[in-house]
Amino acid sequence: MVLNNSLNKGSKRNDTPTPRWLCKFLFDLLKDQNFKILLDPCCGDRRLTELFEGCQVINYEIKEGTDFLEETNPIPNVDCVIVNPPFNVGRGRKLSVEVFLDKIFELVGKDVPILMITPMGLRLNVYHKNKKKAQQQSRRLVKMREEYPPITTIISLPADTFEDTKFHAEIVCFNTPFLKPHYFIPA
Repeated sequence: MVLNNSLNKGSKRNDTPTPRWLCKFLFDLLKDQNFKILLDPCCGDRRLTELFEGCQVINYEIKEGTDFLEETNPIPNVDCVIVNPPFNVGRGRKLSVEVFLDKIFELVGKDVPILMITPMGLRLNVYHKNKKKAQQQSRRLVKMREEYPPITTIISLPADTFEDTKFHAEIVCFNTPFLKPHYFIPA
């Protein structure tokens, strides 16, 4: 099934919380890793990390006056980043999840495990040849190949994962050798 943007237009919320069942699924995948410091750059109501009792959680939430994208200081000692960034932030032509991913790598480095809920377009909406610059690949494709660490895990999400929204999304994971390469969400 391909979702028709014109049919789905206007039905997407600006602030879509992560379903609690998905938070529990992620917790169950990560609970045995004994993380001490978690980072959630777009924490919303903090549900992505609320099950991680005993962990220090560094939260950013623009509605609370802490904008992760405005942070300039490195964030040391982070054991894992778990994030459901907004899919649209209106900052230039880049996909907003790409903006968040670039900022995560800038502030915590490229060796920290990262689990990012993202539109499938982060990986798949890239071009072998840039139409405007003949023979040049899209910048995101180059970054995925040459600048970002390899994706180690992909978690496939159903199109109806988010309440009142139908959107092709997945969880892309970097630096997660302790996870399987691919998961489908259990029934």
